[in-house]
Amino acid sequence: MRIILLVRISIRYKIAGLLVVLVFLLMGGTGFAIIRLVRQSFLEEIKLRGIILARNVAFSAEDPLMEQDDLTLAILSRDALKHKGSVYAFILDQDGLAASAPARMERNKDSTRIFFQDSLWRKSIPHAIKIPKGQDYAAQTVYDKHWGEIYEVAVPVMLGGQKQIGEVHVGIDLTSLQEASRNIQLVVGGIALAGILVGILGAFGLASLLIRPLKALVFGVHEIGRGNFEFRIKKQANDEIGDLTVEFNKMAKDLKDKVLIEDAFKRYVSHQVAEEILKDPDVFAKSLKGEKKPVTIFFGDIRGFTTISEQLPPEEVVAFLNFYLTEMTTIIFQNEGTIDKFMGDCIMAIFGAPVKHDADVFHAVNSAVEIQKKVEELNRQRLLEGKRDIHVGIGINYGEAVVGNIGSTQRLEYTVIGDSVNTAARLQTLAKGGEIVVSESVYHEAKDKFDFIPMEPVQVKGKSKLLNVWKLKLPIYTSATYESTPPVKPHGADEKKAD
Repeated sequence: MRIILLVRISIRYKIAGLLVVLVFLLMGGTGFAIIRLVRQSFLEEIKLRGIILARNVAFSAEDPLMEQDDLTLAILSRDALKHKGSVYAFILDQDGLAASAPARMERNKDSTRIFFQDSLWRKSIPHAIKIPKGQDYAAQTVYDKHWGEIYEVAVPVMLGGQKQIGEVHVGIDLTSLQEASRNIQLVVGGIALAGILVGILGAFGLASLLIRPLKALVFGVHEIGRGNFEFRIKKQANDEIGDLTVEFNKMAKDLKDKVLIEDAFKRYVSHQVAEEILKDPDVFAKSLKGEKKPVTIFFGDIRGFTTISEQLPPEEVVAFLNFYLTEMTTIIFQNEGTIDKFMGDCIMAIFGAPVKHDADVFHAVNSAVEIQKKVEELNRQRLLEGKRDIHVGIGINYGEAVVGNIGSTQRLEYTVIGDSVNTAARLQTLAKGGEIVVSESVYHEAKDKFDFIPMEPVQVKGKSKLLNVWKLKLPIYTSATYESTPPVKPHGADEKKAD
């Protein structure tokens, strides 16, 4: 029998612990970066110093190498060790053999004696680094049994700057670099430790401030659980926790109208999405990943709406707009489409998500045709009443897009984003009142069921090539009076709508 002991840890300590870890990582990462940067800077300085020293020796060694003057070459090697930090130097001939006895500094704190390794004269030097072909120097860290880590620099000896006749190798002691690194580590370590201590104190202080309003929220949740929907929490801070308090109070109020909210929910999203959410809300709320799939995107815009709205009182504007959007929504739902969103006087719908059908493109185009017919029918009635007629411009595109739940776990919006959405929005701007403009992909999918008229290819923003577009041939009333308006910016679109 397994017994699991659950230890309760206060959120105060969790927050404080998290902040301490973050401070520790920040200070540690910063310290490591500083130490590495300083070490790299020192190493670059050592390399530059070694290259200059080796090139000076190489310049002086040109003639002695040609004359095989090993004594002069030995003196040059010895003189190279007079520079601070140099521990050995040797000159190789063009066969890779020591042209003179290598000079080496004795490893003794109380002595700076230089001696020659006569036994290596005319022999290869095992630890000598290689100069890559086509480069004018080589530099790397090597291990020396007497000095430990050594930074060796090698440069070629060039005859008249044309032909390589040998090499000069100089070893630089890294003791100064190591000492500097240790000093930097101590300084940075001290600063980091002080920062961590201050961070610990600050973390616990901040955690205590954060936990106070959270306790009030816990008590509020308890009251709501008891059915006390009248309970409200006093806002104590003007920050995210204060916002949470405000949202909690809104939640308490909204819970009283739960049935009305659920009823309204089905009006504002498609039946398909509503059924998916109500079937298993928790699973649907967690499905934030989304997927890329072929869909048909529909944009419909009421032309000249701004002019009409300026002539009506606000309540009539809302009633007018709701009436037409409701008619369009009904037709879209009848054709198995999903309402993505309403944007002022524009409606955006998708076909093929979340439920895919074999004839999604047909359904989208058919929705557009039925909407135009419905608008024509309503216009006849409006003209009889002496009212101004209404026209809708529609753009449709078919292509791959990312569909899924966009938002937070508190409020998700099932929508579609991508370049295909942008294209559909721009097609809508090409459509005059009463017209349906489609992309080439829609034309190829629906040309056997509908009659299309080719339009002049257009250049749209964000596209390097001209876009081939078609206009649906409709035996219905249209008007060129209402020109296209800029598109409403959907998710993924990059333009704003203007009447």
